[in-house]
Amino acid sequence: MSEQVKKIQELIKTGNLDTAIEIAEKSFKETKDERIYNLYGIALFKKGYFEKASDVFKELYSKHPENLSLFLNFARSLLEAGKIEEAERTLREGAMLFFENEKIMELLNECEKRKKEKEETKKAEPKEEKKEAEEIPKEEIEEVKEEKKAEPETVEEIEEKIEEIKEELEGLGEKPQEREIEEKIKEKAREKEEEEIYEIGELKDYGLLKRGRFLDISLKGESEIILRETFIIFISGSYKIFPLKKIRNWKTEKDLFGGKNHKFVKIRGINCEISVNAEYISGFELQEEERAFILEPFLIGFDSSFKYNSREVNKKIEIVELSGKGKIFIFTHGKKAVVKPLSGDTKITVSNFIGAIGDLKISFSSDSFEIKGTGKVILRI
Repeated sequence: MSEQVKKIQELIKTGNLDTAIEIAEKSFKETKDERIYNLYGIALFKKGYFEKASDVFKELYSKHPENLSLFLNFARSLLEAGKIEEAERTLREGAMLFFENEKIMELLNECEKRKKEKEETKKAEPKEEKKEAEEIPKEEIEEVKEEKKAEPETVEEIEEKIEEIKEELEGLGEKPQEREIEEKIKEKAREKEEEEIYEIGELKDYGLLKRGRFLDISLKGESEIILRETFIIFISGSYKIFPLKKIRNWKTEKDLFGGKNHKFVKIRGINCEISVNAEYISGFELQEEERAFILEPFLIGFDSSFKYNSREVNKKIEIVELSGKGKIFIFTHGKKAVVKPLSGDTKITVSNFIGAIGDLKISFSSDSFEIKGTGKVILRI
């Protein structure tokens, strides 16, 4: 351990946080040592600079997605920064990668508690405002009354006011401010359009997969889709939901597919609309009968025409084999997804691997996947 790391650790331990932050920030710029950057994040958190700390831990976690401590520090920082919804979404996604970890569950409970406290505070606010109004000094009340007397009271004046409002509503004599507002609305619409996945393309070419935070699915006539319950934010129309049993080594088991808290469900709908949300969603369509292998934590859903089979990678993670043709939706956990060709023997680290497609044999060794055969691999970058 370097002397600088020891020095910063001692400063944090003794409560000299300002000095620790200053030295860690300067030292990291010079050395790019991630241990120092981690201590910088810890010092920021202890000092109460939660948003800054969340940026530090987010950057470190993106480089080491297998590190539970970095993930927990990132989630805690978001929560303490008041970003409850973002913290909750991050924790729900992490609960699949770090399978139902107790500390993650505790933080999720804390999110729920703070959401309720926030709602109660909002409900209490109007009462406070009413109380303030009751305590307005007599002089101020009299001033308000005087102002009211000065308002137009004749029919002619009221009619004039109505005409002015009509002109504004009809857009007569357009003002620069109105144009700015209109441009902002259009800009927001464009941003949302970029975020959503409107079409899932056929997986022919290599390169980056399109991604977005939202996915809208329409079930027309009587059709079905399989989705992970965790990511469904809205569903309407006529539909039925069926939980799915896990199929391991082509044998049906008692356990639910995806686990108790993140189970996959089959949705059978007639003119049914479904909205899915995650950071981020990517998808592709297989036009011919092929086999896809997707790490279970990264699987959002797939067409019900696929046959599915789970295989244990290690005690915590499973890989799902999908046989058939149709659409497959994946979750990239904040990263971009890229498709690359596969040929011969290939070794891929766990932190980068999402899945693969083709006539392949996949085995797991230590911290990486060994893939034999020809096809395509989907990586997080």
